[in-house]
Amino acid sequence: MNRLPLPPDLSPVERSALLPILGRARDAASESPILGDVWSQVVVDTLAVDWEDLGLPRKEASSVAARGRLIDDGCRAFLAANPDGVVLDLGSGLDDRAQRVQPPAGSRWFDLDLPGILALRRQLPERPPVRADYSELETDATSSDWMSALPADRPFAILADGFFPFLPPDASRQLVHRLVERAPAGELLMNGYTTLARSLMPRVKAIRDLHIDTADGTAFDDPREPESWHPRLELAERTMLSRSPYVDRMPRRVQRAIRIMNAFPRLAERSDLGVLRFTF
Repeated sequence: MNRLPLPPDLSPVERSALLPILGRARDAASESPILGDVWSQVVVDTLAVDWEDLGLPRKEASSVAARGRLIDDGCRAFLAANPDGVVLDLGSGLDDRAQRVQPPAGSRWFDLDLPGILALRRQLPERPPVRADYSELETDATSSDWMSALPADRPFAILADGFFPFLPPDASRQLVHRLVERAPAGELLMNGYTTLARSLMPRVKAIRDLHIDTADGTAFDDPREPESWHPRLELAERTMLSRSPYVDRMPRRVQRAIRIMNAFPRLAERSDLGVLRFTF
């Protein structure tokens, strides 16, 4: 089988899309998958990447899958309540979230990422169609010209799965502020990174090898911090990964580590913001 080589001009941020794909593929191959994303295995089998050399710790498969599942769950609930809603997946990478969620006919779905990674995604095997009106937005999210493509008369679900650590805090704030201003109502579903988690990221071999710099990325310790990004944002729910309903599907060694961490609540709070759901 001839495997698809990576374009040599992909930026470190674009190459970072390989990491969650590997985590989801490992979850899909596990005995008790949390996300069960079989598409990720197709990507792993298609791309000419030395996946084991990436240096992604195997325990990360559980957190990648759990946060993906929690955001999928929240997105499905949003669409059940708003079948004509708009979903914007920020930094969608090589993911197939739209295919997993299966948004209803009458809804709109936008996958947004940098041109290089979306061009690579279009070279992968064809994904199953979705019933929603589906579009890709090839752009830097921090620009503002692309927002005119978004309907301004429907509720939004803004999804940010592993996205904000690649943006400085001011850029994250400005982006969310502009999106909330455009929508009449909606939700922001995101996974948060504490300052401790951000400081530990450079210790991961995969982060170093891909030359990913998150030193100035968005991180915060108060789960209500994004409420300051727009007056209409209000924290509705926080689900820590270490206390999610999917812990019992994680490998036993990961469950043991979680039990130890949860025995020290202050440490758990500092290391695991989990998935946050804001309404506006």
